[in-house]
Amino acid sequence: MDQLFVDGVRQHMARYPNYQESEIQSTSKDKKHHRTTPYNGGAANAWSKDKASEWADPTGAYMHAMHKGLWGGIQYKVTGKKADGSLAYEGGLQNNRMASMDMSPVHKDFRMIENVFEELDTPAEWFFNQREGWLYYKPAAGVDLAEKPLVEAVFELRHLVEVYGQIVEPVAQMTVEGGSKVKLAIDLPEVIKPVQHVAFKGITFTGTARTFMETKEPLLRSDWTIYRGGAMHIRGGEDVLIQDCTFTQIGGNAVFVDAYNRRVTVKSCVFKENGATDVNFVGSLAAVRSPMFQYGAPPMGIEDFDTEPGPKTDDYPADCLVEDCVMTLCGRVEKQTAGVNISMSSRITVRHNSIFMVPRAAINICDGTWGGHLIEWNDCFDTVLETGDHGSFNSWGRDRFWWPASPAGPRNRDKNGVTEIEKFMQKHPDMMRWDAIEPVVMRNNRMFCVNGWDIDLDDGLSNYEIYDNLCLSGGLKTREGYYRKVFNNIIFKHYTCNVPYPAPVYDEFYSNVILGEHYVQSVPGLWKGSRDRILFHNPEIKNPIPATAITEFSLDDMNSLVGNARFANAAKGDFTVPADSPVVKLGFKNFPMSGFGVVSEHLKAMVPEMKFALPETYFDNTLKNAAPKQVIWGARIETLSTESQMTAYGSRGLGGTIIMTLPAKSKLATMGFELDDVVLVVNGMDIRTVPDFKRAIVNRCKPGKTYKAKVLRGQKEMDLTFVR
Repeated sequence: MDQLFVDGVRQHMARYPNYQESEIQSTSKDKKHHRTTPYNGGAANAWSKDKASEWADPTGAYMHAMHKGLWGGIQYKVTGKKADGSLAYEGGLQNNRMASMDMSPVHKDFRMIENVFEELDTPAEWFFNQREGWLYYKPAAGVDLAEKPLVEAVFELRHLVEVYGQIVEPVAQMTVEGGSKVKLAIDLPEVIKPVQHVAFKGITFTGTARTFMETKEPLLRSDWTIYRGGAMHIRGGEDVLIQDCTFTQIGGNAVFVDAYNRRVTVKSCVFKENGATDVNFVGSLAAVRSPMFQYGAPPMGIEDFDTEPGPKTDDYPADCLVEDCVMTLCGRVEKQTAGVNISMSSRITVRHNSIFMVPRAAINICDGTWGGHLIEWNDCFDTVLETGDHGSFNSWGRDRFWWPASPAGPRNRDKNGVTEIEKFMQKHPDMMRWDAIEPVVMRNNRMFCVNGWDIDLDDGLSNYEIYDNLCLSGGLKTREGYYRKVFNNIIFKHYTCNVPYPAPVYDEFYSNVILGEHYVQSVPGLWKGSRDRILFHNPEIKNPIPATAITEFSLDDMNSLVGNARFANAAKGDFTVPADSPVVKLGFKNFPMSGFGVVSEHLKAMVPEMKFALPETYFDNTLKNAAPKQVIWGARIETLSTESQMTAYGSRGLGGTIIMTLPAKSKLATMGFELDDVVLVVNGMDIRTVPDFKRAIVNRCKPGKTYKAKVLRGQKEMDLTFVR
């Protein structure tokens, strides 16, 4: 038994710690910014040997945890106890970022375990003894079993409707390496006769089994793994319509549009409290040229790359639409989820949707294959509630041209400082658009992210046009990509541009208004895009002044200004400016301040008001607030402190100090440290600041003695043995 409902309300498997109802922790004075506790409650000892000693037989229990970087979730199934009394388990494939059986990526605090008989200790919990066939239940408040409430159980049914075209038999397979170094055989279906002209209208879908233990297929080098299926699974459809339907309390994905599909429309539907993602568009790996898997996978055999642009076959979704839908509280079970997820697809339109109260992104695009999407008029708020380092809109571009890089650039350079991939890109200067063949357009969206960026273009994401958007909380980020054109947006907090590739990157950032802090750049001076004609809004400055007076990026901002934009009513979300506003002189044009989200009146009534607060401070000089730096034995060391640095180095929540410069013959270099190492531990001492590092390595380590350190190198933790 996988789910239990009483009078239509989902009950909880017996669990530790007990379910907590929407715990909210305020992170700002206005009390409007908040995060919710992952899994509605977690404890560091949930999987401990001491805790396991309280359970006679936990076989069949499920272990849930957040990734230690808050990059989604990871789950295991208990297979019994080991000889020492600790838990034996299997799984851990739900995350494509270094998930492994040694639990190295598992968060130390955000852990939960369920389906344990001894933890049946609070109302609304249940336990099913599969061997004996008994269901044990502690009634929720207000439930009287004598009144015979409607009790419904879910056993193994994962799909409610399957729309399958005729495929080639036998099905071809591709063997890939999963997140924990296991080999997975992935079906590569080829549709030879699609299902055409099918409509589903006015139907409620609910109560499917959870599928998190089957979530293990990596979506190329994104952070995602997926289960190919959902309450409605469409593989090989043309002109399929899903309209006025409700998907609620689904155990896994709600709608999964899989491999070859054309013109699938999801319109005016309600998605609420589903276990995984509401709508997935995922193509077949058979359509990808030179596919690669996992974040850290190097571009091995680069000369053998397929150099043709675009898809290899037509086995992917294209020309599909998600419009006028309410999507809320997805990811009740899995945490690497979204309202809408797109991977290996083309020309998907996501329009006029209201997506809110979600653990991770509202809209996520896993890769650059193959672009052409239109993201417009969506209202996405209260996103990234249980995770971090993400956005209301999140995307990765880890395509054929991309390699994992540190802020100073990738490793394995020749004597002239040029990498193998850079040489290859010199031969193929349009390589970054081999997969991202059509531009993605983002316009007229309103975004509010609680724990990240409003718009996050991460890891090589290329070929985007972003304009006329309201980013009302976390700002906008571009990282390691090419051909991003960002203009005419209202951006709270900051614009983050970090970890560049070889110049020119063809990025343009202009005619935007920034309210809040400043630009953020992981290593100042490296980004080689074009940035100018920005207004830093400061309501206290009556007469505009040049931005070069307050920002360290003066060479880029010769025509940028600091001044009062004179918004019509910023506190109420109206950022319209008068004709004589200083930003108009910089090329800014007014765009609509309403009309975001769903358009159907009955759906509007389901959407709460999106609340935001104006920034409390404006335009601090980044030079004044720079993180502490110090030169130690010829190397410049910096305390890791900013969100952009944590993103660049993969060090969220770990702290540490960064080796920013490292002369070849310096003492630290001869000891085995490398440029861009994030030093976490030296001689058993946690390193959080530059003084920590100096105290540990200079004062506590004796000359000629051998010591150990732990560093992050290329976003991977490793142990280093050195002689002082």
